[in-house]
Amino acid sequence: MSSQLPGLTDHMHPAKLLWAEHAPSVGYPPGVRPIPKPIRGTAFFPGGYGLWNPNPDSTLPRFPLGGTMILGHDFHSEAGYKASFERGSEKETQPTWRNLLELLAAAGIALRNCFFTNVFMGLREGIATTGRFPGAIDPDFVAHCSRFLVRQLQVQRPSLVLTLGIYAPDMLASASRSPELAPWARGKGLRHLDQVGPVRVGVTFPEDLPGFHTVVVALTHPSMRHASVRYRRYRDLCGAPAELLMLRDALAKLRREDT
Repeated sequence: MSSQLPGLTDHMHPAKLLWAEHAPSVGYPPGVRPIPKPIRGTAFFPGGYGLWNPNPDSTLPRFPLGGTMILGHDFHSEAGYKASFERGSEKETQPTWRNLLELLAAAGIALRNCFFTNVFMGLREGIATTGRFPGAIDPDFVAHCSRFLVRQLQVQRPSLVLTLGIYAPDMLASASRSPELAPWARGKGLRHLDQVGPVRVGVTFPEDLPGFHTVVVALTHPSMRHASVRYRRYRDLCGAPAELLMLRDALAKLRREDT
């Protein structure tokens, strides 16, 4: 394993390695705060280790190498992080988790096979949780997050990547320099993604992961799912059934590759 993952020793869990590397060396821009410690239980990275771990006192679950990467925008606010840290995990009843878990269950995607992570590192200062991440206007910070997104891909080598919301697809397309994702970067919003194809197969990253390929699907952000999913279009379906078909097509493609 250490030959595939630079910096990983035989004794270091991949999620711990990534957490140790996630902070920018030049510090955080205004409006963004560092994460003091990882949440032990279930929590999106980098607030936690990005693993499905409903028992915070248990041994850290295995890292899902070759599994599913679920890629959101950013973790949370300082206040949200503090509440989750004191609890030991994020609440599964909050909209993001509740709606995401429902969708993954409907598609048959095992939670233990997922790495839940984000494009942007750090916390939003204060209590605000919506809108564009404040660090997104800082070129140096964006460059760091882009490099680290590639690093996450290098470590996990996911067979499936699910982006959440309108910001993660553009960041993934830009950071990875994937030719198959280039159409995503030519417009904005989920309507554009539906027009150019929200399910991308055979996605490669020739500069950073030679010989590797994956399947990528652009999904509505689960925190606003019920308000936004009705606008999705895929093949002859619309709304929630369209997104579910996106996932089933992606999984069918992976099954064909395994046979």
